[in-house]
Amino acid sequence: MPATYAKGKKRFCVSNIVLSVPEGREDDGMNAGSILRVDLTNKNINMEPTEKYSERWLGGRAVNTWILLNELDPKTGWNDPENLLIFGTGALVGTLAPGACRTSVETKNALTGGIGSANFGGFFGAELKFAGFDHLVIKGRCDRPVYLWIDDGAAEIRDAGRFWGKDTWETERLLREELGDERIRVASVGPAGENLVRSACIIADRSNAAGGCGCGAVMGSKNLKAIAVRGSLGVFVNNPVAFMSAVDEEMKKIERWPLINGIREKGYYGALGGRADSPTWDHGYRPVRNGQDDYWDKEKVAKISEQEFRKYRKGTKACFGCPVSCRPWILIENAVNRIEGEGWWNNSANSYCTKTDNTDLAAAIQAHFLANKLGLDGDNAAQAISWAFECYEKGIITSKDTDGLELTWGNHRAMIEMLKKTAFREGSGDLLAEGAMNAARKIGKGSQNFVVHVKGQDSLDGVRINKGWGFGVVLSPVGGRHLRGSLSGFWERPGVPVNSYDRVPEELFYHQKKKAVQDMLGLCSYIYGQTLEDWVFLLNGATGRNFSEEELLHKGLQAQNLEKAFNTIHAGFTRKDDYPCRRYFYEPVKSGPFKGERIDREKWEAMLDRFYQLNGWDIKTGLQTREGLIELGLADVASLIREQRSTYLL
Repeated sequence: MPATYAKGKKRFCVSNIVLSVPEGREDDGMNAGSILRVDLTNKNINMEPTEKYSERWLGGRAVNTWILLNELDPKTGWNDPENLLIFGTGALVGTLAPGACRTSVETKNALTGGIGSANFGGFFGAELKFAGFDHLVIKGRCDRPVYLWIDDGAAEIRDAGRFWGKDTWETERLLREELGDERIRVASVGPAGENLVRSACIIADRSNAAGGCGCGAVMGSKNLKAIAVRGSLGVFVNNPVAFMSAVDEEMKKIERWPLINGIREKGYYGALGGRADSPTWDHGYRPVRNGQDDYWDKEKVAKISEQEFRKYRKGTKACFGCPVSCRPWILIENAVNRIEGEGWWNNSANSYCTKTDNTDLAAAIQAHFLANKLGLDGDNAAQAISWAFECYEKGIITSKDTDGLELTWGNHRAMIEMLKKTAFREGSGDLLAEGAMNAARKIGKGSQNFVVHVKGQDSLDGVRINKGWGFGVVLSPVGGRHLRGSLSGFWERPGVPVNSYDRVPEELFYHQKKKAVQDMLGLCSYIYGQTLEDWVFLLNGATGRNFSEEELLHKGLQAQNLEKAFNTIHAGFTRKDDYPCRRYFYEPVKSGPFKGERIDREKWEAMLDRFYQLNGWDIKTGLQTREGLIELGLADVASLIREQRSTYLL
C-alpha cells in the first residue's frame, strides 16, 4: 500500500494511522525524520521516526548496522527473503557540507556470511533525504520483478517486468522515461544481480557502486530491480549561521589544498594514483598477476598512466555537494566503438590492468564500464578472474574448462569475455560467479593456494609492502576492503618507511574510528584536508548540539564494535580470520625496490595483539568481552552476543 509522509504538518501517515512527532522537535536539524520500511513479500510499506536511532547512532552506516544486528536472525542466509537490505544516508547528506553525498548499504555478506557493508556517492542519497527519508529498510521477496518508486514522502511497489534483463544504464534511462522526469535518481541491479552473482553490486547514476559483499545479489534475490527516487522536501539545519560559518571555513581549507586544481582538471586518478611517479606503483598497492608480484614494470605503467589516460578524459564531474569533481568523464572513439562514461579509479587500474597484466588502457576502461552496466563489482569480479588466469597458467584448468578462452596474462579480450560470462552465469562464468574461494573449493587441485581473499571475500589490494595499508585491508570488518581503515594516512607516513610495522595498530585504531564517523555523517573520503574538528563544527551547526571530537570518536568505536558483533554472531569470526592469505606470508615480492618483502608472521601476531588490546578485545581469541562492551556503553550488544552465540562472549 502506498505510504505518505506529510512533511509540512509534521506527521507520519501510514495507512491512515497518524504517528505524531514529539512536540518541539525539529528532526534534530540533520535528518529528514523518517525511516521507510518495505516488506516485498507482503507488499507492506510503513514508516517510523528516525529519532529512535539517530540520537544514538547519528545516521548512515551505524544506524543501518544497528537495525541489521538487532533484527536479522543468525540462521538467515544472504539470499533468504528474510535478509535485510538497508540504505542509509549520512547525517549531513543533503546539506551544504562539502562532500556530504554518501549513502551506506548494509546487509548480510554474500561471500562471508558476516557484515556486508558498502558505501556510494552521487546524488541518490541526497534525493532520498529530499523525498523525506533518512533510511530505507527492505525485506522479503516479491513474486515477480518490481521496482520501488519513492516520490516526496510517498512510496509504492511497481511492476518491473519490462526492465528485467536490462543493464543498469538502460534501466535508469527507461525508468526516467516511464516516470517522465530526467531528474529522478535511480539505484538498480544489472544482470549480475538478477543472476545472484556473489560479486554483484548496486549501481546509482550509472557509475556509483555499492560494491563488495554482494549487495547487488541480495537485491536481485528479492526480485527488486531498482529504486527510483524524487524529492523536493529539502533539508534544514538547526543553526544556519554556525553551520555556514563551518562550511565557509572548510571550503577555504579545500581551496588551499595543493592538489585541488589538478584533481578538478584530471580527476582523482589523473592527478594522484595514475601519475607515473605515484608511490602506488612502487609501494605494493597494485598486485600483479593475481598477487604473484607487487611491482609492475615502468614500461607497462607508462601505457596506463596519466600520460595515456588524458587521451580519453574529456572533463571531470562531481557528486552532490562536492567542490572537488574527482570523477573523470571519458570518451573512447575508434572505427569500431564509441564508449562514453564516467569514473576511473586507482582500483580500476588494479582490477583491469595489473591483476591480469593488461596494458591496453582502452580495453580496461571498456571493461570498467561494462562491469558498471552489468552491475558487477569490479574489485571482486576481477579478482576471481585473475585467480582463474593463474589457474590457467599453472595448468589447473585448460581451455576446455574456460569455454575455449585462453586465459593468458595480458589477454584483455578474454578478461572482458569472462566478465560477461560471470554476470550471466554462462559456462565457466557460473563457477566464478560464486567467488574465487567457493570456486577453488569446487575444483581443488591446489587452486586454493592462489585465492587472494580476506575472510572468504576476494580482495583487490596488496599487503606485503605497505604494512599499515595491508593491516587495515585485512582488519576491515567487511574483509579485504581498503576504504574501511587503510585511508590516506597510510599512503606516506612522514619519517616512517613504507614497509614499517611501527605504530600500525595505533594508527589503524584511530583511522577505523574516524572512518566510521565519516560514514555516519555521509562525508566523502576523497575530499582531503578535512579534520575531525571540521566535522564537529559542521555537525554542531546542523544539529544545534555540542558534540566534541572525543564523543564522535567514541561513537565511531561503538559503530566498529557493532560490526564486530555482527561478524561474531553471524559468521563466528575469531582471531584466525584476521590474517592475509597464505601467499603473502610465504611468497615475497619478486621485483622492484622492495624485492624480497613479505609479511613477517611474528610481527603480524604482535600487531594483532596490540590492536585487540586497544579495542578491549580478548587477545587470544580476538573476541569481544562483556566488560569491554559494557565500558563502551554497549551492554545491549553484549546481551545479544550472549543470547545468540554465548561461547563467543568472554
